Amino acid sequence: MFVLKQFLKHLLLPPVPWLIMLLVVLIFWRRSWARKLLLWTFLLIFALHSGPVNYALRYPLESRYRPLLEPKTAGSYDAIVVLTGGIIPASGLIPLASIDEFMFRRLEEAWRLYRIQPKPIIVSGGHVNPFTADKNENKIARDYLIRWGVPENDVIGEARSRDTFESAVQVQKLLEHNGWKRYLLVTSAFHMPRSMLVFAAHTAEPVPAPTDFSLGQFELTPLAWFPNEHVARKLFLTLHEYLGLVNYYWRVKLTQP
Repeated sequence: MFVLKQFLKHLLLPPVPWLIMLLVVLIFWRRSWARKLLLWTFLLIFALHSGPVNYALRYPLESRYRPLLEPKTAGSYDAIVVLTGGIIPASGLIPLASIDEFMFRRLEEAWRLYRIQPKPIIVSGGHVNPFTADKNENKIARDYLIRWGVPENDVIGEARSRDTFESAVQVQKLLEHNGWKRYLLVTSAFHMPRSMLVFAAHTAEPVPAPTDFSLGQFELTPLAWFPNEHVARKLFLTLHEYLGLVNYYWRVKLTQP
């Protein structure tokens, strides 16, 4: 099922849908509806890759939960859970293992919260790609926290989960094992609604602590309407979250007693 989900995700997310629509246009070009489809495909690509439309799509995700600037306002809690994102293992021409900007901001926020109120940090997330070997990605993320000064015995790895849904299940096992209930959940702001949906269903008391906000003050300029690679990257992640919300909504309903 997990492998099938990976294939479906790549079929439903850009740029594959645009390529499929253009292929249909090419095959049926003699039909009048195919030429109309080409026009609608062009307009859809242009609109979705423009700054204002992308901002409107992403805003409901990032505005759902406010940042936890002062963790003491959240009351007492037992741990900090941070979900892994982009891990870059050392391979090929990459000499040293690293993390991408999303993972950096998540770890940075967990580190900030730890310095204010030291609690054990659970780093949740393992190897995702079912067609490649495990490169110990979870340890790469944990090593960053340790290098930043978090004691090794306060950094707990959970590397069995392959997606956010599985993270919730595995984190709950760790919480039960340690007798913990209430915890801060750290992930990117756009990823927090989906995370809270599944963690609230499978774990005791998650407290959202979003980070990695990407939407600043909205400024409408003529250049904002032009598609660019920055907006294209955001579009992929935004649509991925909306698809994930639909998927997790039904998975939560099916797994609840």
